Parts: sequence; C-alpha cells; structure tokens
Amino acid sequence: MSSVRSSTGFQKGDVFWAPDPFRQGSNPRLWLILAADSLPYPGEEYMCAALTTSDLPRNIEVGNDWVAGRDPDKTSYCSPWVVATIKSDAVVNPQGELTESFTEQMISECETYLNTA
Repeated sequence: MSSVRSSTGFQKGDVFWAPDPFRQGSNPRLWLILAADSLPYPGEEYMCAALTTSDLPRNIEVGNDWVAGRDPDKTSYCSPWVVATIKSDAVVNPQGELTESFTEQMISECETYLNTA
C-alpha cells in the first residue's frame, strides 16, 4: 500500500475528505478507499467506506491502524456498511492512510453485509 499521492491518484487504504452523498448540504466526511484500480474507471472514482467519530455498536475503531493522517484529538471508526463510489473531482483533501490489514478487514466486513441474504 502506498501513501496518498494526489487528488486523482489514490489507492486502496488511502483516506480522503469528500462530500457525504447521503446527506444533502453536509460537510465533507472522511472516506477509506476499499477499491481503486479494480474499478472500471481507475483514477476517476473510488469505492469507499465511511469513517466517523461516532462510537456506535457496529462501527469498528481504527485505533493504531493509522499509517499517516491520524488526528490525536479524535477517535476514528469505520462503518463498513456505509459505502459509496466517490468521484475524484469530489475529493476535497487527502487525509492519510490506514494499514493494509485494517483495509482488508473492512473489505471483508463489507462483503459480509453484501452476502447476507
């Protein structure tokens, strides 16, 4: 996994700020990239899971899995059921990077939600 390179060249595990497509008029939120190069338009869109500071029962704490970009004053959590495709032109700012193991865990958690029927 590599670090954040530019507003159009992110990779799996990178974290950036972008609008929340589920809330009109809301401030940008953090997104963890689950897939980048494997999508039909690499470099133009990213499949992401939402990061939050809400300690809800099913959210998973990031903890020490920050490689870069951690805000020591806040605890981050990932909501692997809150997924969206974020277009590169919607990215507001890069934030950092999470470990490969945490990112893979979030992908597995996301798949669990998709495969439960």
